Amino acid sequence: HVLNELIQTERVYVRELYTVLLGYRAEMDNPEMFDLMPPLLRNKKDILFGNMAEIYEFHNNIFLSSLENCAHAPERVGPCFLERKDDFQMYAKYCQNKPRSETIWRKYSECAFFQECQRKLKHRLRLDSYLLKPVQRITKYQLLLKELLKYSKDCEGSALLKKALDAMLDLLKSVNDSMHQIAINGYIGNLNELGKMIVQGGFSVWIGHKKGATKMKDLARFKPMQRHLFLYEKAIVFCKRRVESGEGSDRYPSYSFKHCWKMDEVGITEYVKGDNRKFEIWYGEKEEVYIVQASNVDVKMTWLKEIRNILLKQQEVLTVKKRKQQDQLTERDKIQISFQQNDEKQQGAFISTEETELEHTSTMVEVCEAIASVQAEANTVWTEASQSAEISEEPEEWSSNYFYPTYDENEEENRPLMRPVSEMALLY
Repeated sequence: HVLNELIQTERVYVRELYTVLLGYRAEMDNPEMFDLMPPLLRNKKDILFGNMAEIYEFHNNIFLSSLENCAHAPERVGPCFLERKDDFQMYAKYCQNKPRSETIWRKYSECAFFQECQRKLKHRLRLDSYLLKPVQRITKYQLLLKELLKYSKDCEGSALLKKALDAMLDLLKSVNDSMHQIAINGYIGNLNELGKMIVQGGFSVWIGHKKGATKMKDLARFKPMQRHLFLYEKAIVFCKRRVESGEGSDRYPSYSFKHCWKMDEVGITEYVKGDNRKFEIWYGEKEEVYIVQASNVDVKMTWLKEIRNILLKQQEVLTVKKRKQQDQLTERDKIQISFQQNDEKQQGAFISTEETELEHTSTMVEVCEAIASVQAEANTVWTEASQSAEISEEPEEWSSNYFYPTYDENEEENRPLMRPVSEMALLY
């Protein structure tokens, strides 16, 4: 019965999308209808209908036939949804555009064009009811899957059916979160760069004492701020919910951005004395401390769990990064040691060569000395006569060694000038 309802309602849904696209959207391009249409409405087609045409093509060409193939094979329903899980993300785009679409509708809903289209289609309901159909359908899937799972426990395909239900619930959460995110005003930058939104919700918030425990009696004296918090993978964003009047304002919230804390600088204190719904969020070295009160304990525990998971993942990333750096340093040290060993081997080979050459040179010196001694005896008179002349003609050589006479360390100005050893020898 539930499976039959799923298939039958899918057929009705596809047919309704088709009539809206043909009877309203296509008519906005019909020159015969231009006289009934305000000029400013003509170029608002994409805003009014969003990506409804894309949704129709998916369901008409792909998903409806897949569901119909499950009519006599209930175990195929789970895979049918799971295989098309990514395609359902197009609903997020449709829902994000919905506030803009409703703004256009409220402005032009009474114009003759829409009334004429409704008359031709013989629709009892106005266009805005049909524009809501995709939002209602994406919500209906999870209800039907829950019912189907109830009657399919311990049957073939029940595990995949449960996965399909979880996938659709995740999709609904993602769509809902995205609706809140696009309502944030005043944030400078791209919120998508903060990573996936994990959870969001409203809290009562007090500013706590910096670098110290906050007493409940101190908080009681101050009225809490009402803040809407958005927890992302990389940051936590604080916003104030704006109170707006007018039709649709209760359905679509609006937020004013207040500040953003990077998660790598965030810390938490899980329990605040006096109220089990409260916990503490602080930034840096407790430079800023907020006492946060959830609507109930379950909401508090959900937030604490998600924040802890993010902080643990950050710690794991840091640990892996440090380990890689240490491995790189170790590898660098190995390379340096290898180079040093190669240098030592080369130096050893060089020294060995030098020793061989030195032995050869010493042999030559001995021969030369023998020859020189014979020549010396023959030239003794000439050498003695010319020796004094040669010494006087040689240039003066300076040693790198300098000599200081003793001096008092405290009398720097009396310290004598440096003199080469050769000059000092002349003083004695």
